[in-house]
Amino acid sequence: MGGITKLRRTRIATSLAVRAGAAMLAVSVPFAAPAQEEAVRIDVERLVPTPGALLETYAGTVRASEISGLSYGARGCIVAVSDDAKRRRVAEAGQVLVELDDQRSILALTTAEARLQDMQAAVEERQLSIEAAIADRSRREQELEFVSREFQRNSAMFRRGLINETTMEAVERRMMDAKFAAERAQEALDSATSAKKRAEIAVEIGRLEQQSAEIDHEKLILSAPFDGVLVGFEANAGDCVQEGELAAEIYAPSQKAVDIFVLISNLSATRPTGVAIGEAVSVVRINGERCGGTITRIDTEADLEAQYVRTTIDVEGPCAEGLFLNEAVEVEAGKAGLDDLYTVPTGAIQGDNRVFLVDEETSRLVAVVAEIVMRGEWDSVVRLAGAEGRLIAVAVDGDTADGQLVALRR
Repeated sequence: MGGITKLRRTRIATSLAVRAGAAMLAVSVPFAAPAQEEAVRIDVERLVPTPGALLETYAGTVRASEISGLSYGARGCIVAVSDDAKRRRVAEAGQVLVELDDQRSILALTTAEARLQDMQAAVEERQLSIEAAIADRSRREQELEFVSREFQRNSAMFRRGLINETTMEAVERRMMDAKFAAERAQEALDSATSAKKRAEIAVEIGRLEQQSAEIDHEKLILSAPFDGVLVGFEANAGDCVQEGELAAEIYAPSQKAVDIFVLISNLSATRPTGVAIGEAVSVVRINGERCGGTITRIDTEADLEAQYVRTTIDVEGPCAEGLFLNEAVEVEAGKAGLDDLYTVPTGAIQGDNRVFLVDEETSRLVAVVAEIVMRGEWDSVVRLAGAEGRLIAVAVDGDTADGQLVALRR
């Protein structure tokens, strides 16, 4: 009995020891429950589209793109003025505006024409002299040929002793005289030819003098070079003017420009309100009329103190005709008609121009790259396709990443 009791005690002790060890194992290795994701608290704004016109307005002044001066080509006294051009201040191409006294000019032109005719007659006379010299040379050559044959016959007869020496000398003298006469005829022909060339040169000089007289005569008439508007045309009959004196200015009504002054900081082709050559702008008149225009020139010199640069805008032709010189207008420069524009706090834009939108169904962030249209110190304008009405994170407690679980602060 004692052995059985002892054996039972041993088994009970062993069972208790096993249970105690299992309990200790359960305490040292607890059960691993899944961790819960912590939501980041954020502030959001609802995206509302910004009007799609980002424009900068400048004050401008209208002027003629090109204005030409009309000056008197000669000095003299005015005998006629175009009353129509003076009254309407408009001229057509080729229209005579002013006529100067042309009596002396006509006399000089007539004299030049008469001198030219005299020189042309001299050329004809030289031609007659050449023809006469040619005829004389032909006769002398025939005579020389005849005397040469006679000389040959007499030479043969002299060698045979049929004629004496005196007769042979007389034939030789006639031969020599004929040769000298032929040479003088050729010299006379050369002299006549040279005289004709000099006469022809004189004719060219006379023709140039006549053209010069014609040009001087044309200078007495002041005409409009093209269709245009006259400025400062105050000529009166009886006034005497000097050569080179300004009579008026003329410009084409369809070619007008507007000058504005732009800060150097606004000279940019990438900014929405930046000014750059080739950019299209709108010219707005006081009465509300709008004209299209294009920036064609930016000066290379800025105002020393204000740092303004003069910029020139060419106005479209059909609208430019209605503008007045020195008219004050406004110029709207910038990009109009942009869509998907939103104004957001500048702090909402992260590196690489990313912003975080909120997926309201899953309460998670969605990283989107925004196109920065205009960045400001506090607010910026961005382009986000199809983002109207969505929530954008503007302030976040903690780190953010694409797919981050968030909780909205109320």
